[in-house]
Amino acid sequence: MNRRKGLVLLAAVACGLAVSTTSASAADASVVAPKVTTSVVHPDSRCLVWTKETTNYIGLTAGYSWAWNVTVRPGATGDRAKEIQCLTDYYGEGPSALDGVYGPATTAAVKRVQARCGFSSAEQDGIVGPMTWRCLRIP
Repeated sequence: MNRRKGLVLLAAVACGLAVSTTSASAADASVVAPKVTTSVVHPDSRCLVWTKETTNYIGLTAGYSWAWNVTVRPGATGDRAKEIQCLTDYYGEGPSALDGVYGPATTAAVKRVQARCGFSSAEQDGIVGPMTWRCLRIP
């Protein structure tokens, strides 16, 4: 294992992202082990990205936002913009800055991911709506 992957794995464990569980005893039926979720780390990503599972969804996240049905447009700032930047970066299409500002570089990155996901030219608008969130979150 190279040093970078080792450090990323160490960071994931320190953040509680890689979880292993065992029950106290096989005879103790009252003990229920939590669902195990394994972290997923892309070797070239500048953000820690892992698989998150909830009652209704399973997909990738960088931990800034769990939006799936919210439309995020150029000009947005904050956690959703940072989530988009990290997820586009995960696929090797990210903007140069991961700063939470949805500017021209993030718009271009979103368009590249939309093209990669098979969106038509007309659908490659650089806006993250439900279909683009699905494309970003489900590898």
